[in-house]
Amino acid sequence: MVDWIWIEDDATLAEHCQRWSQLDHIALDTEFIRERTFYPIAALIQINDGKQNYLIDPTIIDDLLPLRDLLSRSETIKVMHSCSEDLEVFSCLLDCHVEPLADTQIAAAVLGISPAIGYANLCKELLDVDLDKGETRSNWLNRPLTESQCHYAALDVEHLLPLFDILIDRLE
Repeated sequence: MVDWIWIEDDATLAEHCQRWSQLDHIALDTEFIRERTFYPIAALIQINDGKQNYLIDPTIIDDLLPLRDLLSRSETIKVMHSCSEDLEVFSCLLDCHVEPLADTQIAAAVLGISPAIGYANLCKELLDVDLDKGETRSNWLNRPLTESQCHYAALDVEHLLPLFDILIDRLE
């Protein structure tokens, strides 16, 4: 069973961002709503630090500056999959550019695995892991999130760092 730590206050976010900023790389994803809006509304931010999954609630945290600083920190690579929409979320929410970043979908395309492989298919191909994508179209702004939504969200970052390691080895 995949587990996660829920982050919903300024102090806890700041503490974790400080710790994550010491790492070489982290896995990163978002859940958002974009229906009937001109821009995405951030509903959840997921991070995996190689040991644990974290679910961050940007709808109730007042001070997201530590997260902005982390995402702009040049010493920490942010590993994402098919990240164009996530980058737009961060631009709207934090007015920042995420850098440096590694996109596992682009790495897979460069390796000839597939030009636009989805995260679940890449996990299956490289890790032999089956992911349930049943919560993809959930109402991510509705609180509290269900256990199923949290499980889904945690899985979205659970395997990104192992995928990154495999892809980097093959690219090198």
